[in-house]
Amino acid sequence: MISFDFRSKANGVPILSKENIEYIAERIIRDYKPENLKTPTALDVELFSECYAGLDVDYKDLSHNRSILGMIVFNDGCVPVYNPIKNKAEKLPVDEGTILIDNSLLEEDQIRRGRFTHCHEISHWFLHRDIYAVDKNQISIFDYMGEEEKTTAIKCRTTDIESTGRKQLVTDDDWMEWQADYLASALLMPVDAFTQAVKDYVRLLGVEEFFNRRGIDLYNDFWAEELSRGMARQFDVSLTAAKIRLKNLGFIKSVEEKRQCSII
Repeated sequence: MISFDFRSKANGVPILSKENIEYIAERIIRDYKPENLKTPTALDVELFSECYAGLDVDYKDLSHNRSILGMIVFNDGCVPVYNPIKNKAEKLPVDEGTILIDNSLLEEDQIRRGRFTHCHEISHWFLHRDIYAVDKNQISIFDYMGEEEKTTAIKCRTTDIESTGRKQLVTDDDWMEWQADYLASALLMPVDAFTQAVKDYVRLLGVEEFFNRRGIDLYNDFWAEELSRGMARQFDVSLTAAKIRLKNLGFIKSVEEKRQCSII
């Protein structure tokens, strides 16, 4: 597995731009499966997680209200999970390099969001695990599970995964969640392969004439929605994830006051 030397703050939190993260994603994919860089295809996240990142994955009820979608464990120990039968939290022994995903993401209509959550947790491992290299049991800036648990982990909530970018990034936690989310998007939808898929789909739809048009109208909004659905199917991601990637790469733009999108 490839490693990186990030520019970071004094506390170890990486300082990364979108361009930096795109480069990291490109390097990882080139090292793992270089054909994915050019050929539009759905990443086998479980295989990538196990065989490349060296991580284990398990599914649990992570909270009583499904507010926690995923968790990445950096050190051996215990983490709290929810026992729906007893209706209470209980300690779960876990090993370093374990990803926990909420059982709700196994539901048929949540599988794609589960794939993104899984990749989000892998991204935390790539970007943030070295913060714990010196003292794995230290109290950290993360949402710490409790000193008595002797486990450092990151819990990722519904507001952290597939973020629309509306959340203001203030704390180190905010920035690390944004970094993991952006890297997950870039790994699942590599920029060159995604761009090719967009061009192919626009050609298939027969709407090339709208591809470079700026501005908002209902006709363009319809095709922007259809393009998002096509990319979601192509890369096996949620519609939300596809829309965010299209927006981040400049293929669609949103006008918040009208809640509309148009192909750019």
